[in-house]
Amino acid sequence: MIAFGLLLVVAAIPLVAGPTGARVAARAARSLPPATATVVLTGFALSVSLVTGAVLCLACLLGVVEQFPATHPADWSTATLREQLPVPIGVGLAAGGLAIALLGRAGLHLVRVVARARRTAAVVATLPAVGDLAVIDDTALHAYSVPGRHSRIVVSTGLLRSLTGPQRGALLAHEEAHLRHHHHRYAQLARLAAAANPLLSPVARAVDGAIERWADTVAAREVGDAATVARALSTAALALPRMPPESLGAAHHDVIDRVRDLLEPPRRQTRTGVLFVLAATLCWASATGLVLYVFRVVELSESVVT
Repeated sequence: MIAFGLLLVVAAIPLVAGPTGARVAARAARSLPPATATVVLTGFALSVSLVTGAVLCLACLLGVVEQFPATHPADWSTATLREQLPVPIGVGLAAGGLAIALLGRAGLHLVRVVARARRTAAVVATLPAVGDLAVIDDTALHAYSVPGRHSRIVVSTGLLRSLTGPQRGALLAHEEAHLRHHHHRYAQLARLAAAANPLLSPVARAVDGAIERWADTVAAREVGDAATVARALSTAALALPRMPPESLGAAHHDVIDRVRDLLEPPRRQTRTGVLFVLAATLCWASATGLVLYVFRVVELSESVVT
């Protein structure tokens, strides 16, 4: 059997990968193509969150297995488990408590998101619309997209009056990109991962930024002029947008940086994406290795009993 110290190193992989990735997530979101950054960072956040939860649950089981007989079958030799996997009961209880707290936090976040989304969708569905577009009579400057069964792009008359024809096209192309590419799914998955692991909050914010840059890129390609998209974003950002938390809007995230990226695209570094994919893969490999090793130890403990 391998050394227990090596197991600790393997178990620490997701615990180290999360904070490390969080520190460089914002930079990675700008250095990668927006669509790639969105997918990679969302996958990374989910991987770290799920594997961290699994490691905590496993540590809890191994820490309390000897003190609480109900946690294991009668044909397990707890002495063998304790010899091969000497997780202190204090560590096990702490890991279990943390796992329950994080799971509860994620569950509460999910309930709130679903409730808000239903309320927002119900209100937006009542707005008169032509296709997916709903124009509301409001002097405030705001535009946002609301996904769902009756997806809508909501734009105020105040914003439409402040834009030129090409800029209106750019704004609508941006919001249509959110709906067409299902950007809300990436945003909500990343936010859920951050709710289950608060250390990943910077990654969730980076995903939000990457999503907006993705829509900016699509709009610039469809309009054929990045400067027009940049001017539309600048105009939309002049007033504080009144948007539901579940919506995605053109002026919703880091407009100054996005305008700069449209006019002067940053140098892309695919190596950053490879590192995030590698980190996510290592997290899953560590979880798989831990589960397989514990399974072997359990088999050994059963053989001792029989």
